[in-house]
Amino acid sequence: AAAVLLAACGSAPMRTAPPVIVTPGQQAPQREPELSAFKAQLNGSQVVPGTDSAATGEMVAVLDRRSGLLRWRISFSNLSGPVTRAMFHSPAMSGEVSRAVLPVGRNVTSPYEGRANLTGSQQSNLLTGQWYVELSTARYPEGEIRGQLIEQR
Repeated sequence: AAAVLLAACGSAPMRTAPPVIVTPGQQAPQREPELSAFKAQLNGSQVVPGTDSAATGEMVAVLDRRSGLLRWRISFSNLSGPVTRAMFHSPAMSGEVSRAVLPVGRNVTSPYEGRANLTGSQQSNLLTGQWYVELSTARYPEGEIRGQLIEQR
């Protein structure tokens, strides 16, 4: 799944881990994947409080756990007007509100791609489902659509 979503965020070479030698009777160690894929479905009902907007959107993102690089692609339609603010927020679960931690970009139009290096704390919050993306417009300055970033396994 990470490879498919990675392709949506731009191409990058896949890295492979070095081989592990396992002796008879020994179990192979479990490794964390280097890449984690995320997806968010955006709509007005996820904004707190909810909106009556007919807009929808989708974000796909890939986190390189070693480097901390997060890459994303967002697409959306039927907003009430141009995006005035597009931000990632954390830490917050679905239905909760939190501070903005990272801009999605400037002059965000659909589709839009971006990237940023995350801190260790930001990575931890993202990997535990505590990030959401929210798009604001002039009509909905507190957010027109929102979606929780969910890891795809």
